[in-house]
Amino acid sequence: MSHDINVNRWTSFPRSGPSRLRFGMLLVVASAIGFAAKGILAKLAYQLGLNASTVLSLRMISVLPIYCAGLFFFGRSLPESRPGPTNLDFWKVVVLGLLGFDISALLDFEGLEYIGAGLERLVLFLYPTFVVLLSALLARRRIALREILATLLAYAGLATMTFAGGKIAPDARVGILLVLGSGVFYAVYLVGVEQVLRRVNPLYLTSLVMVVATGAILLQALVSGRFRLDHFDGKALLILLAMGIFSTALPTFFMTVGISMIGANRAALVSFMGPVVTLIMAALFLGETMSVKEGLGGLLVFLGVGFVAFRGRGE
Repeated sequence: MSHDINVNRWTSFPRSGPSRLRFGMLLVVASAIGFAAKGILAKLAYQLGLNASTVLSLRMISVLPIYCAGLFFFGRSLPESRPGPTNLDFWKVVVLGLLGFDISALLDFEGLEYIGAGLERLVLFLYPTFVVLLSALLARRRIALREILATLLAYAGLATMTFAGGKIAPDARVGILLVLGSGVFYAVYLVGVEQVLRRVNPLYLTSLVMVVATGAILLQALVSGRFRLDHFDGKALLILLAMGIFSTALPTFFMTVGISMIGANRAALVSFMGPVVTLIMAALFLGETMSVKEGLGGLLVFLGVGFVAFRGRGE
């Protein structure tokens, strides 16, 4: 089956059955929570005077040693066919890293210049739909009824949360297209990385993807002249380290291994819970309030996620 990716040559994760499915779900949920905290930490960094490009760059620099260590440590356990400069898998990973964690991130941040965070969140989380469609087209995978229902239910929740507070800005078209492009590129990454995971250690792959993406992000920030350390201090360092470890390094490892165990389709749908977690964290740590409509939307999202998570088979 398409989800039966052998990660057990390198790990001691559950090999099959319900235990494998539950553990994979747990990893993806943990990843979604970690990524959800990224926005909260970013807002705290912005309050200190750092701009988006600087925050994004420093976030990646803070965990670059972890990913470099991952290349060495996990690369030692790869088989003789491990990726190398002349190996097709290596170049696939390079391209996927640029699409999923460089271009996608840039489009997302640019889109935020034109639209509000609520609309951005809704448009960006269209990516699970793209994942399901791409999987169906490229892998000839049937789109299950439960995936369709879960998607519709989760989108209903996201729409309820996003449009609970007001109208869309008149100049939102450009922002919507940019963020939509971000979601498309991230979906391509998820589908592509699932294919590569059939042959490559997921932890090594994550390390390689993030090293590539970090290099590209830093190069773009330096060339654009937006990398500035005017307001960087001890508090900013702590925030960025927390963002790097708990909202970047751990979630990326968790997500990659989770995809290898439950597949990109189910992982993408489970990740719908991210915006809900962000709203809860914003209320707790930033003092932002959650309306009744946002609460109802969050409940619908969790119902959609629960449907695909606990009704899905482990194929």
